[in-house]
Amino acid sequence: MLCFCNRAILAAALLGQPLIAAALAPEEAAALVHAAVEGDAGALARLKQAAETHDPEALYRLGTLAFEGRLVRKDDALAAELFKRAAAKSHAPAQNAFGFMLQRGLGVAKNEQEAALWYERAAAAGDREAQNNLGWLYQNGLGVERSVDTAVSWYTKAAAAGSGVAAYQIGLLYETGAYAPEHGLPNRAAALDWYEKAARRGQATAQYKLGRALYEGKGIARDPVQGLVWIKKSAAQGNPLAQNLLALQLAGDGYESRDEPAAMRLAMAAARAGLPAAERLTASFFEFGVGAAKDPRAALRWYREAATRGDAEAALHLALLLDQGPRELRSPEEAAVWYEKASSAGWRYADLRLGLLYQAGRGVERNYSEALHRYRRAADAGYPDAYYRIAVLYDDGLGVTSDSRVALDWYAKAAERGNDEANAVIQRLMQSSDREGDAFTPLKFGKF
Repeated sequence: MLCFCNRAILAAALLGQPLIAAALAPEEAAALVHAAVEGDAGALARLKQAAETHDPEALYRLGTLAFEGRLVRKDDALAAELFKRAAAKSHAPAQNAFGFMLQRGLGVAKNEQEAALWYERAAAAGDREAQNNLGWLYQNGLGVERSVDTAVSWYTKAAAAGSGVAAYQIGLLYETGAYAPEHGLPNRAAALDWYEKAARRGQATAQYKLGRALYEGKGIARDPVQGLVWIKKSAAQGNPLAQNLLALQLAGDGYESRDEPAAMRLAMAAARAGLPAAERLTASFFEFGVGAAKDPRAALRWYREAATRGDAEAALHLALLLDQGPRELRSPEEAAVWYEKASSAGWRYADLRLGLLYQAGRGVERNYSEALHRYRRAADAGYPDAYYRIAVLYDDGLGVTSDSRVALDWYAKAAERGNDEANAVIQRLMQSSDREGDAFTPLKFGKF
């Protein structure tokens, strides 16, 4: 195994040995690294031998191994030293790599200005990764004066050399309006054009964005089938957004043939990558038995993961499971907390459920006034049950002065919106008025 435990010994070896091996070509060095990783000791010896003669390609390859922690213990300081030695010999990829170490402060003191200088040298030599990195510095004003025009210029050079990342960055600048030379506004058509270029170069996020645009017909002629082709390519590269969208498709929400086990695998992959929407989807699959046996505990776990990351819809579903799920999982106190978070994000059904908790005194202190406040919020959002609950409070005088006419008005509104309990109340009142001829007889309640 290659070992760089003592940089002083390595440096002495690098400086003290006579020229033994001919300079390595990039293809030859790459082949030696591959063979060394596969366990070929001779290939490793050849690479070390070349490094001892200050061969820039060998120094660069050994630096990469040290940076990645392959064959050697990961050592950023050693990687930076080897990159710098190779960079000093005008090795463009090493110049880019050393610039990256300086930009991030890996193994050396962070210095964005010096990073820009090394990127410029490599970029001028045609290194597309350096061109892309230099574009990023200009886009964000790191170590150089901010200039989106200059950033796009470097990105364009990198894209022309085959960089999908650079093409994606140009697309993103057009989409957000950060680069809008013609009208000063976002240009979705131009963005999609660049996303397609990036997608064809294998850039996963661009594949997802292009695929979704085609699927939804936003900014481009709608073509769901072709959209899914790009989404599948992105998902195959591990893009969580694409995996989540494809999981929905395979679960029966679109153009793909239903394949619930595959849907679960994709949702789980995206969830493990930390995507809240995928964590929520995975939870729902476990809750309802999609692609796996029903598992309320697993559902609870994944809803909590997503809710903790700020997914308000997951917070609502978590609260519902804690409120109405299997008895052994119930916790009205915790349910109230998550209902509150969902309510704060605008989920009015959470207010309806909170109203029920406040009315019953479950998980919170009984408070009819607060229950009425929550029901009114939910009623404003159109929930029929909220109208019915308000009617009950007025009917029974809970938190308000009892008022049968106000109660009747709310019962009627609830019944009009399809609430069966309110409709039953109205029907009983109508039957009673028919028999007794009371004051409700002339009221017209509509068709229930």
